Amino acid sequence: MRWRTRLTELLDCKYPIIEGGLSGIGTWDFAAAVSNTGAVGCLTAATSRTPDKLREDIQKLRKATNNPFIVNISIGGCPQIDEMFEACFQEDVPAIETAGYRPDEYIERIKKSNITWIHKGATVDFCKHAEKLGVDAVVLVGLEGYGFKNIKQLPTLTSIAWAAPQLRVPLIAGGGIGAMSLS
Repeated sequence: MRWRTRLTELLDCKYPIIEGGLSGIGTWDFAAAVSNTGAVGCLTAATSRTPDKLREDIQKLRKATNNPFIVNISIGGCPQIDEMFEACFQEDVPAIETAGYRPDEYIERIKKSNITWIHKGATVDFCKHAEKLGVDAVVLVGLEGYGFKNIKQLPTLTSIAWAAPQLRVPLIAGGGIGAMSLS
């Protein structure tokens, strides 16, 4: 069964599920395994460490799957960030996910590349800001999620419920969603 949502249409994937950036384990082979399920795998640029290695990893990922994937570039945490963006542009990746801090200084280059752009934010305000900059979709990571934290961050489902009526772009819930039995 292929789901039909704004996200599956945007990313041309079977399921509206995206692998998180997973710093340290967001490798090309893990991303390929996720993409091969019909979800969207994520290659973390910082895991590749250099632009040349990122290019090599993107090429390996492409050989391992015919399905879409994204490359995560965490602002403030990715080495040689300008060169990492350039590697993504040269390899014409299906989508880029920026994360961490405000992506303002990279927007012109991302938009010029015509690559689908997703931004991961820790607060509704960060996601609204990215929408104003022209993002194609946003990931809102709740307090339970791993990674960057913000003093204004709320639990995932609270944040999503608050953000949904305020955003027009596809909204993806990120991090720490689980179930717990109290009895």
